[in-house]
Amino acid sequence: MIPVNPPQQTTPSLPPTALPEASPQKHPPQIQPSQIQPLRERRITELPPELLVIIFDYLEFDDIRRVNATCLAFRDVVKEFNYIQELSYYARLPRSFREQYQQNAPWQKKCLGSHPFASSAPFNNKVIPFRDRIVKNLPQMPALLCLDTLGEMEKRPAYRLVARHKVSLPVREIRAPYSPMTGATLDVRLSPSSRHMLFYGRLLDDSRILARDDQGRWAEEPLNWSDNRGSRVITEASFNACTNRLSTCSREGYVNTLQPANSCWEEVGKESLPDQMVKFSPSGKYMVTCEVGDPVIVWRMNANNNNGWLKMEVSGLFPGVLLVGGIQFSPSERYLALRMVNKTTILSLDDRGVWSAQHSILATWGNDYAYFSPEEDQLLVLVGKNSYSSGRVSIHSPEPSGKWQETVIFPEFLPLQFSSTGKYLFTKSNTIGGPMPCEDLLLWRRPEKWSDWSLNQCPSPELSFPSRLESAIRLKHDFAVKNALFSPSDSQVLTTSYGAASKICIWEKSLAGTWSMQTITREYTPAFTSFSLSGLHALTCNDHMVGILGRNDQKQWSLKGSIRQDGIQMAYFNPTSEHEVVVLSCTENNNITNITLTVWELTDAGTPD
Repeated sequence: MIPVNPPQQTTPSLPPTALPEASPQKHPPQIQPSQIQPLRERRITELPPELLVIIFDYLEFDDIRRVNATCLAFRDVVKEFNYIQELSYYARLPRSFREQYQQNAPWQKKCLGSHPFASSAPFNNKVIPFRDRIVKNLPQMPALLCLDTLGEMEKRPAYRLVARHKVSLPVREIRAPYSPMTGATLDVRLSPSSRHMLFYGRLLDDSRILARDDQGRWAEEPLNWSDNRGSRVITEASFNACTNRLSTCSREGYVNTLQPANSCWEEVGKESLPDQMVKFSPSGKYMVTCEVGDPVIVWRMNANNNNGWLKMEVSGLFPGVLLVGGIQFSPSERYLALRMVNKTTILSLDDRGVWSAQHSILATWGNDYAYFSPEEDQLLVLVGKNSYSSGRVSIHSPEPSGKWQETVIFPEFLPLQFSSTGKYLFTKSNTIGGPMPCEDLLLWRRPEKWSDWSLNQCPSPELSFPSRLESAIRLKHDFAVKNALFSPSDSQVLTTSYGAASKICIWEKSLAGTWSMQTITREYTPAFTSFSLSGLHALTCNDHMVGILGRNDQKQWSLKGSIRQDGIQMAYFNPTSEHEVVVLSCTENNNITNITLTVWELTDAGTPD
């Protein structure tokens, strides 16, 4: 891990191949021993070249002219490390990690919204020149700490997991049964920087927010509500990606806006929306509300006023609309899919800030599904079989004119899913009437253009079904595949089996595009699985154990650490940290049922607490 206090030296050391010392005009003043600061307190121009390389890559999609004007030291870093625009920060990481991402790293940075380097650094309204900014204030600092340790983590044969923070909330008496329309029963929401974590849910009698400092320590921060009770049971929440605000919806029908101030969160806005279904967009910029029998209302967070939301104009929808499924925003948040009784309607946002219903997809009740691609504003629609047809699989996408086009890609119903980045469509073999047990996982590489797969004009589309199935990449197993999960880069696939004696397979894709498998036998079937951001670690979880799988320099996977406790409900990696695992468990204490959130840290097996 990057040390808090780096070695005492007057100037950052350079590799043996460093360039001759540049003139004073091109470098910031040398740091005197009395000026040595902890790494997190330094200006970025005072960092060693290795860290400058990582930070520069974070800025490579920013305005390079502005960077050069404010931090001339970057020019020498680029020259010294043979740094070109196409080279990503992955080039400074371990070889086995680098090989997985080398070809698609620039795309990964720009398109994957959860990636810590997905957005450019803020210009801070030009108040503080970039060269004078402090490292701890840069939004990518948690990622820097993570990336610099990957090489060491890869070599460790085992990890020890240490509980760093724990908080419990009693379970309250449920007045009404859970349904997808009324919000999550239990959830954890992290801010875009992962410095704040909200623990909430309909099952709980309260909510908690945790904050992490620059040393990685978590602590609770108070939530100050105006009504003290009615807003505490949160059913929906979203951190705003553009402003430092938190939006929540409570069981009592309040939509609250909070901002951090003086180590607590103060309520700065409140809307009363009783008996409403509420859905926030992923960025927190928009909110959709609806009451049965009333039109859908779309709101926009008021950027000029901290105290409320603004209603947006919606055209083409009429009273009496009954939503029966989820509300989905497209990746750009310019499109909104609403599932109704007999159709899915897509709303489009125009340049005037008006949402209009421009496209509808007829549905067969109970057997249709629609999912936005994680990469583009395209909707994957699965139409179920009925008495009139065998169903179909289509891609619905907007044309430059604004109209939506349907492209049929399978002439029969097939329960396909997008992979993590949308590079693949996949399904299990038994879903197409294959052999039992279902020993195959079928993958289709996403075509360059969906029109290359179009069956719209095919005179006999049903004849193309066998050939399209044969074109799949088949990942064969010696067990029945229960679940399949792609890593954040789509370079690994984790599959699990049915039965009490479970097998776990991790498939990896080479640069040549071929897939190879490693099988890990486990004692019990995992109920949850997840990958870390890098794809170098995977997590499996059942009701009594969390297992951390890791790979070594030989690309072999093994169990490197575990958490054993009863009543585990779910577990997953902090999405922007390779070191932290969040675990939710259910415990009994004096006849009171509590849900406990624990933040665990992966440490070296020989490292003391």
